Amino acid sequence: MMKKYFIIFLVIFLITPIHQAQSEKYPLPTKMLMDPMPAADMAPEINVIDMNGEKRTLQDLKGKFVLVNFWATWCNPCKVEMPLLENLHQTLKSDKFTVLGLHVGPGPENIEEFKKLMPISFPIYVDMELEVNWGVPGLPTTFLLNPEGRLIYRAVGKREFASDDMINFLRNKIEGYKFAQKYEGKLVPPMMR
Repeated sequence: MMKKYFIIFLVIFLITPIHQAQSEKYPLPTKMLMDPMPAADMAPEINVIDMNGEKRTLQDLKGKFVLVNFWATWCNPCKVEMPLLENLHQTLKSDKFTVLGLHVGPGPENIEEFKKLMPISFPIYVDMELEVNWGVPGLPTTFLLNPEGRLIYRAVGKREFASDDMINFLRNKIEGYKFAQKYEGKLVPPMMR
């Protein structure tokens, strides 16, 4: 019996350094920041309201990268993620990027109460009828849309949106994109230049 334990211990002892050496030579990536969406389909249109009760669609944000975060005030991981999204928004907001909170469920009253505890400066749209169908498996779920309105990345579950890795990841996407330029007052898409 003792010989059996010795052999098991010896095998584990010999395999562990080999596994560690291999993992140092070929490190596995840590958890993906966001999952790529290779099809890059156009985002399904939304018809929702903003915090003032005004009707809104994605056309309001076309021409910039939009990080769309599906969330709810009753969702604890969503609440934890909100200050991270706010930090990201403050860091990267520009005419080329914004964060958009898409609240799923009850209207602006609940959100106003939440904003008293957690100030948020990025736009929040409300889907009170739960009509937006983007295949969201749970909350929070976040999508990155490119300036054409295509779904290019998705993150299911809470992420560290204020981390340097995430900020650099998004900054690289923004800086690497060829935005439409104005020519005589009209936008000229990159492929037309």
